[in-house]
Amino acid sequence: MSAQKQRERQQQAYQEQLRQIQHQREQKMREKLQQLKAEYLSAYSLPLNYPAKVTSVIDDDDNSGGTNKSKNDSIRTSKEFINARLLEAGLPLGGGAPSKLTLGDHSVAAQRFISDLEGTGCYDSVQVHIGNDQDNNDDDDASPEQQQMFDVTVRLKEKRWYKIYIGGGVNSDDLSSLGTSGGASTGNAFGGGAGTALGALPKLQFESSLSASNLTGFADMSTALYSVDQTGASSFRFTHDRPLCSWLPKQSTLYDWLMPQDPRLVGDKSIEEQKANDDIDVMQVLMGDDAQYALGGGSHVTLGVHALCLEQDFESTRSSKEFTRSIGVRLANHCRGASRGPGIGGPNKPSTSPPETMAGPYFFLDWNTCLRDTLPRRHSEFPFALDCSSDVAKQAGTAFKHSLTGGMYLNGSLTDDRYDPTMGYDAHLVGEVAGPPGDAGFWKLKGGGAFHFPLELLQMMTLGIESDDGTEEDETSASVMGLTLHSSVNFGIARPLTFNGLCSNLGGIPFSDRFYSGGPGQLRGFLPAGIGPRATKGGSSTPGGDSLGGDMFYTSTLAASIPFPSYFETLRQNGGRLFGFANAGTCVSVDPSVGFGSLSALSRIMNSSRIAVGGGVSMGTPMGRFELSYAVPMRYGPKDARKHVQMGFGFSFG
Repeated sequence: MSAQKQRERQQQAYQEQLRQIQHQREQKMREKLQQLKAEYLSAYSLPLNYPAKVTSVIDDDDNSGGTNKSKNDSIRTSKEFINARLLEAGLPLGGGAPSKLTLGDHSVAAQRFISDLEGTGCYDSVQVHIGNDQDNNDDDDASPEQQQMFDVTVRLKEKRWYKIYIGGGVNSDDLSSLGTSGGASTGNAFGGGAGTALGALPKLQFESSLSASNLTGFADMSTALYSVDQTGASSFRFTHDRPLCSWLPKQSTLYDWLMPQDPRLVGDKSIEEQKANDDIDVMQVLMGDDAQYALGGGSHVTLGVHALCLEQDFESTRSSKEFTRSIGVRLANHCRGASRGPGIGGPNKPSTSPPETMAGPYFFLDWNTCLRDTLPRRHSEFPFALDCSSDVAKQAGTAFKHSLTGGMYLNGSLTDDRYDPTMGYDAHLVGEVAGPPGDAGFWKLKGGGAFHFPLELLQMMTLGIESDDGTEEDETSASVMGLTLHSSVNFGIARPLTFNGLCSNLGGIPFSDRFYSGGPGQLRGFLPAGIGPRATKGGSSTPGGDSLGGDMFYTSTLAASIPFPSYFETLRQNGGRLFGFANAGTCVSVDPSVGFGSLSALSRIMNSSRIAVGGGVSMGTPMGRFELSYAVPMRYGPKDARKHVQMGFGFSFG
């Protein structure tokens, strides 16, 4: 009896093993079929109709049927504008024959279009659907070519045309100007100049803002902001950005040149020529396979205006305040986009930094005029006496500045992360010329670059290992190491211009247009504006002497970083890194009669260079890059403002 039970158990075990083997085979077969299906679909080419349909999405609360329906009424966005953005994102509309782009390429282009349009701040939701409605498929009057083409439908959920905010926030403008006036850099890790050094506490402020979006149907954005901080300093900003094509009549030559042409006619005859030929059906005209529309094309070119009334406090560095009123016009390859949001310094200020919502290189040309009142600090006991150096007192009063600024930012587009990169390189270059009819005359050039290289990539290159060939253990080992080398160099040069006496240039280049260096965003181990030329003495707020700024600066950084150990899992998963660094830099003034390439100028630059080493922690956040560092200055001057422990935050561009 026992032998029979044993045989039954063995038979059951054998049958169970067969079932498991069969289940594994079926699972592998299903996985193989899914893989083949995905490969087929990703390689399948879909000819797409032109133009795309543009509709609005009904909210679920307003949809009594419970389905996601569409409607064409009450949509503000221009359909021609949406079709232009689709073409510039790389979606091959108008192709009646199989093109080189597959369904996978269509998906990537659609996602690029969605990210680009949502970045304007005018939409709550953007959806792209590829496929024909059943009604269209049953249309007997449609030609076979039309039935084989697929419709593209863009469904938009537009935001309200206005937005009002009243509340509080933090004013970061004074701090950022201390650290980066004239010296803004690549804005990313280990040498970027977009960081704010929290050497002094930021001011709390009351904010009220009004934004209007998409009034013209071209994803335009207008923002007005008024704020008052805890010291009573007030500011007002206004920006209005819209695509250049929206300023132009549709029949103009410039409008036709900016906007992508009908893709059905690219590389083919004109409509008039085709109508004259009875053998050619206009609806069968195909888009050439080589027709491409680069992202950042004509519909992205923006013409905007900006105005500013702002009071800035420089009493902690040069015993003065400045009150600025300015207006300007900017031509750029991308709109400045939506505001950064309340509570972090207000909306898109008219700076030269790239928009925070932009993912590619940024090019701009800015014309600006401003009136600046320099207000030296008053003596606390003798109101009619000045509490500042004679150098600051010489520039007291009102000055008019008229300038033209142009430049480019790679904007982190060639790195793996914009704010905390571990691979790739970044660069920027900005030039400015100020002249008549303004009081100030000068030219200024600033730029820089950063390079980030992971050592594991070097190991893979040395061993000839492809990125897809590594095993799971190799990937785990590489992620544990994760050692990355970073290097960056930033520089700036400014020289005065008189324009044959048309510019007075009293006191030389104005203080606000000179370079300042220091802080975690530029030179760790020193406070913002902590190095460089200083007056012999300063006011009571600057006992070491007023910082006068320089007409030449450079900063360079060498650093290495690794991810947090696995013990700190939360920090590791959020991109936290440990880093060590060595940075050097200087900020000097060179006599205009002496060239920067002369031996005396080079000797002065080298002799005045400051050096600091240290380490810290960093983390990339949605608003920018946060870091906490400890630095030991190795070479410094007697009047330098040093700081061992520093906390920095690189606020989002805009």
